[in-house]
Amino acid sequence: VPAPQPIRLYGKARKLEQVIINLVQNACEALQQKDKALTVKVEMHDDKCIISVEDEGRGIPASVMPQLTDPFFTTRRECGGTGLGLAISAGIVKDHGGEITFESKVNKGTIVRVTLPRAESEPV
Repeated sequence: VPAPQPIRLYGKARKLEQVIINLVQNACEALQQKDKALTVKVEMHDDKCIISVEDEGRGIPASVMPQLTDPFFTTRRECGGTGLGLAISAGIVKDHGGEITFESKVNKGTIVRVTLPRAESEPV
């Protein structure tokens, strides 16, 4: 359900920005053809904000899905991947009281969802 008004989250803006930039960059790098899409969505479900980054890229094999947020794990070492982006992003999301999940199909694409608690009122 698209949000009818701005969504407020408490946290460190630069850190959350780092997460979103990393996810979008990963999604762009997964695209193998110029006619494939990348979609970013922000939705509200109850008291949670869900930010989804979806690509129509190469996808991730099921065998490596459990390792995606492990430090130094990468499927792109040959093209400069360090394996730190998702590990750092997962830590930032956790520090903000949220979670990061992955859904992927090889040769179809990947959806990464960041779920964060929504702020109800001004901090005191």
